[in-house]
Amino acid sequence: MLAQLDRLLAVESLSMVRLGIIPWRRPVPVLPRHGFTLCDQRAVVVESFGGERVSDDAYELASYEEAFSRFEEAAVFGEEARHLLLLVMKEFRDLGDTLTP
Repeated sequence: MLAQLDRLLAVESLSMVRLGIIPWRRPVPVLPRHGFTLCDQRAVVVESFGGERVSDDAYELASYEEAFSRFEEAAVFGEEARHLLLLVMKEFRDLGDTLTP
């Protein structure tokens, strides 16, 4: 997990990337039922346990864009996101110190 968080820190520093993180204790306006990827306002890739599908249906795309917008409102970005990643990394390191063999 620490390696993944370190990767996110590296990606977050890139000028062409905007990484948003929803803090653990922050209420979210919508609970995601499954993963999805928006593709340049042209399509949505909907991921489920059984597979994935691509949709370019305007109504469905608008629904996922609205959900994404609500997640974006709950997220932190920039220095706040970086601080949160560093805090979580510290918590994982501290947790490792408390484990017994």
